[in-house]
Amino acid sequence: MTKKAVFALLLSGLPFIANMALAVENQITEFSDSAVVASEQTPIDLNTATAEQLMTLKGVGKKKAQAIITYREQHNGFQRIEELDEVKGIGPKLLSINLVRLTVSSNHQQTDPSSAMAIPLNRSPLLTPE
Repeated sequence: MTKKAVFALLLSGLPFIANMALAVENQITEFSDSAVVASEQTPIDLNTATAEQLMTLKGVGKKKAQAIITYREQHNGFQRIEELDEVKGIGPKLLSINLVRLTVSSNHQQTDPSSAMAIPLNRSPLLTPE
């Protein structure tokens, strides 16, 4: 084959190669977009979420995520999603924006009533002997 024929064949194949490259790029974009959507739809458990997971919520950065974790540790976890409103920096608007993604598991630590110390009633400071 002559150089002109080889060159012509290469040029004629160029659009096909470019088209294949665009198809692969579109698939990669679709995959990464679906991964972002999936992470935005994943429920966040207020009692087990890490700071990084909390930061995926709209309007929650590093400081607010840490405030949520601090509140969780100080109050033995969240009993209800609405308690998030009591965290400094989290208001009703921020709560309502993220409400659909929030859950509260019952895995938080609660005091077992059977393990509580028994105090005889006659020693209770609230009761006086008659």
